[in-house]
Amino acid sequence: MKKYAFLLGFLIAVSRFLYKEDKEIQVTERELFSEKLPEAFDGHRIIHVSDYHNAWFGWRARHLLDEISRADGDVIMMTGDVIDRRTPNLRRSKAFIKQLVKIGPVYYVTGNHEAHYKKWKKLKKYIDRSDMADMSDTSVQLTRNGQSINIIGMPDPWFLGNETYMDVNFRFENLLKHRVDGTSDDFTVLLSHRPELINIYAKYDLDVVLSGHAHGGQIRLPFVGGLYSPHQGVLPRYSEDMHKMYGTTVSVSRGLGNSRFPFRVFNHPEVVVLTLRRK
Repeated sequence: MKKYAFLLGFLIAVSRFLYKEDKEIQVTERELFSEKLPEAFDGHRIIHVSDYHNAWFGWRARHLLDEISRADGDVIMMTGDVIDRRTPNLRRSKAFIKQLVKIGPVYYVTGNHEAHYKKWKKLKKYIDRSDMADMSDTSVQLTRNGQSINIIGMPDPWFLGNETYMDVNFRFENLLKHRVDGTSDDFTVLLSHRPELINIYAKYDLDVVLSGHAHGGQIRLPFVGGLYSPHQGVLPRYSEDMHKMYGTTVSVSRGLGNSRFPFRVFNHPEVVVLTLRRK
């Protein structure tokens, strides 16, 4: 009898641990310093949200929305996977978007899950009708006190074709080159789902790239880091934190939800707050 009681207690403890790891949101503060940043944007706070995957964070994502609201940002930027293609919950994703745009201006780009979601056209129609700006096919300028910075959006590479990975990346780079052209003198933020494309981003004069996709490596171990990320494989290099190559900094969010693997271990869901500083 004691053996069964111990086993039950162990299972309850493990279940509680996994639930907390999966639902306890961490807000991470980061700073980016740049001489190119206009004075009007010194202290500008970007709330970076990624890889929502229609995850459960309370009724209508209340816990997540509360954390985003408390972060007190100037703008919200979402880098893909607002829905999960394997376990889609369209109602939950739409409800999250509906509440998120009430907090502040939201800029969004697609992820790989949108590219393979069977009802993407339906979700896309909802996004276009909402106040969330889909930047996947465009670029804009944010203006403040007569000064401006560039926001460039890129679709997930799978929206550009179903050929080999090399062919898709070639198309992706050509599109990025076209969008970056003529903006090199201005402070530029790129929204792009995949951090492993840092070699492409670094070819251009991008100041900061916001990415997700890697889910923090799903399971994180001390002194090891993340164990596996899509398109990076085992022991991914770009699964969280900030990475600099030449003049480009890639800020990677560990994201919020899950997909194929249902749990996070030592890898809490993350909302990143990136504060821009004039150097």
